[in-house]
Amino acid sequence: MHWHIGKWFFPRRFSTRSWLGAALGVSLLAASATASAQGPTPDYASWEFTPFYGYMGGGSFEDTTTGLDRDLDEDNSFGLIVDAAADEWRHYEFMYVKQGTSIEGTTPMDLDVEYLQIGGTVSYQDAQTVIPYFGMTIGAARLSPSGAGMSDETRFALSAGGGFKVPLSKHFAVRFDARAFLTLLDTKGNIFCASDSSGGTCAIRAKSDSFLQYQAALGVTYGF
Repeated sequence: MHWHIGKWFFPRRFSTRSWLGAALGVSLLAASATASAQGPTPDYASWEFTPFYGYMGGGSFEDTTTGLDRDLDEDNSFGLIVDAAADEWRHYEFMYVKQGTSIEGTTPMDLDVEYLQIGGTVSYQDAQTVIPYFGMTIGAARLSPSGAGMSDETRFALSAGGGFKVPLSKHFAVRFDARAFLTLLDTKGNIFCASDSSGGTCAIRAKSDSFLQYQAALGVTYGF
């Protein structure tokens, strides 16, 4: 059994529902603390929930047999962003993202990529109709191959990006988010390994000490 960075917090069998439940649970605790400190109800949303749909690209590995690059296919992604207001222009942020893709090669390999991130955003204070923002997060990435017996990989990851929100009413807004995700890998070790009675095999290894993906996403925000 191999232990990886982040596995103490995100076990291999941690389901998507568990990831979302953990994020929302932490969000509720943060909101309770924020509400207690603020006292009277503010004239801005204390909470914002943004389900989104996006497009994610980037990411490359190396074939252990041929030494050739094996890139990830660009594909759709989806997820949820939960914001808890520190004040009108600063928010604590919890983000879950999932992409179902495949690793290119002679024998393609299906791969699920998931990110669970915690951080914050800062918005431009004087904006009214279009509100730009910048944000950073840290957390974990989980890479789950579809091959029989292959192990998942959970690694430390972070993100940085920005976007803008367009308020539609008191409670609703449209949000566009562009973001890069950086996952730290070990270049000395193989990943996505399978073992059986005949021994262990590893089809992929890290191409470098990092794994970079980028995403553009559009979502609808509900605030209260």
